Amino acid sequence: MLRIEGDRREHSRTFVQRPCKMFDPRSRRYLPGVTRDVSAGGVAIDVPRVVDFKPGDVLHVGVAMKRRDQLLNGAQMLKATVIRADATVDDHTSLAVRFDDAKLHHEIEPQWQRL
Repeated sequence: MLRIEGDRREHSRTFVQRPCKMFDPRSRRYLPGVTRDVSAGGVAIDVPRVVDFKPGDVLHVGVAMKRRDQLLNGAQMLKATVIRADATVDDHTSLAVRFDDAKLHHEIEPQWQRL
């Protein structure tokens, strides 16, 4: 597991870039993104525009684990809570989310490790 000084992560993370999408229930819109790193506990996402998310906001996140997974349905998306949302200098948003369903952690982690 990659550890950074002061890091409070419970799960190992894998650095991987995969297309993903987020559904924002407030606006009822989908947003595209690209993962930066994933773990059983959550995911870091690069959103290619500035978005107005705040810690505590709820989203539904889907990650295309394989090339043929470019179209994800609602059942493949996981409920997640925004932990951090920072605008970047290139007008993107760096987003960190935590998956809400703790029992999913053991099911998800093997998928990330195979990437």
